[in-house]
Amino acid sequence: MSAKQIKDRIEFWFLNYFNKSKTDFNGSETFTLFELLNKELQSDIIKFLCLEQNEIPVLVLKISQTEFIVNTTKKFVRIDTESTEIIKYSEFKLHNGYKSFALDKEEKIINKHDGYHADFGLVKKNGEVVYWKIPTGFPGYGFWNVTKKCELIGRKFKLIE
Repeated sequence: MSAKQIKDRIEFWFLNYFNKSKTDFNGSETFTLFELLNKELQSDIIKFLCLEQNEIPVLVLKISQTEFIVNTTKKFVRIDTESTEIIKYSEFKLHNGYKSFALDKEEKIINKHDGYHADFGLVKKNGEVVYWKIPTGFPGYGFWNVTKKCELIGRKFKLIE
């Protein structure tokens, strides 16, 4: 598949999960399409992505004003002002989900509630689990459900340069 075909497939998974069309998004969402971000933010993020030839940024999960997880056509990239972490889809096996944590003394689990952040596990094929803090609630579960399919890209799709 070409990078454009992989981009289209990831966008299809995204739009299908949310049961919306591209015009229903404007780039202000916590989990959104990269191309809908304002051009200045796109430019700032691209500086950290270490894009290879024909690699396209597709999705972005906003963690904070300065921290993002970007899905490109080849990899997950977690960026902030201090570091960049990369997991290529060819190394990615599955998501391990959220580590559970309590909201208050009543021990209510808040992973499904919006407005919080929790450690989220990405499992590599070598068995290593990498934890990244991501939003809980609807944006986090959207990221989980859409990007679990990125394992197919690393396993099944051959990128045509």
